[in-house]
Amino acid sequence: MAVSASQEAAFTGATLGVPMGSFSLTILLIFYSVLYIWVAWVIVTQWKAWSHRKINFYDFLTRSVRSIFLTLVLGFLLR
Repeated sequence: MAVSASQEAAFTGATLGVPMGSFSLTILLIFYSVLYIWVAWVIVTQWKAWSHRKINFYDFLTRSVRSIFLTLVLGFLLR
């Protein structure tokens, strides 16, 4: 279904100047930035737990690699 010029202008005005063609890219960039911040948070918290001897190194390594692997899979599926 084709979008008319007035519909596209209304969409651009409602999204603070983001045109329809790059809106999906904008959503993906926001998602990936949240995902990378989450992975960094997981790794830092696991590192702190390991350094305070609350978990062993195997748990630290497993949880960190699992979060990185999830990021790689989602990056492959959503690109």
